Amino acid sequence: MNYKVVILDIDGTILPHGKTVSHATKDAIQQLKDKNMKVVIATGRAPYFSDSIIQETGVDSMVFFNGAYAYHEGKEIYKNAIEKNILKNVHLLSHDYQHPLTFLGGTSFKVTDLSHPFVIEAFRHDPWKPELAPSQFWLEHDIYQLFLHCELEEEIHYQAKVPELDFRRWSSTGSRTCDVNLSNSNKAVGLTKLLERLGIAPDEALAFGDGLNDIEMLSLVGMGVAMGSARKEVKEAANMVTLSAEEDGVRYGLERLGLI
Repeated sequence: MNYKVVILDIDGTILPHGKTVSHATKDAIQQLKDKNMKVVIATGRAPYFSDSIIQETGVDSMVFFNGAYAYHEGKEIYKNAIEKNILKNVHLLSHDYQHPLTFLGGTSFKVTDLSHPFVIEAFRHDPWKPELAPSQFWLEHDIYQLFLHCELEEEIHYQAKVPELDFRRWSSTGSRTCDVNLSNSNKAVGLTKLLERLGIAPDEALAFGDGLNDIEMLSLVGMGVAMGSARKEVKEAANMVTLSAEEDGVRYGLERLGLI
């Protein structure tokens, strides 16, 4: 297949957890560009959590917030904020259960409880630190994503009472935080908007990912590649499995496919 675009997740894909993008991965991305291959980043991160990676890779087309926000060549082309009535419902529930929420807007993020241990845990390895959310923050700003800080078994209360939202754990190994997005919004939705702008069909695209939030993306494209560290469900959604991010799995996969 003559692929025209390579789509890359960040965490656990081009960025090993807790590390930096390797020289081998950056070189592979540059080789793609030298061959006039379009490179896109599709991440669950907010734009302001992605600046350093975007600068390192030189990518100018991105999908953020698990598909709720898309840029092409630095210009916004799509955004899908969570409706205020839905935010109100989840906010009231989180207050009742005493679970902190992080509200992620287009340019900033705020959290309802800075001292909660689950919040401290969620941001302890990050260079960015949250600020306390004013009571009207979620009303006064467009919110594209939430982080819900609670135990895995407590998610069920939210899923049952706020069906408009989708809850996906950061990891399967004890994480007390999950991404919260609109149920009808995922990476495939944002990427479809971006691919339309690029004039590229989904089956002409290749994507790499490792998380549950990558399943729709890997299913959308012509060649979905799961990282070696991915969970079983992610690998089942992919056409191929490569090595882990720590083993430069993106570069290895691109070499196996003959793209570099």
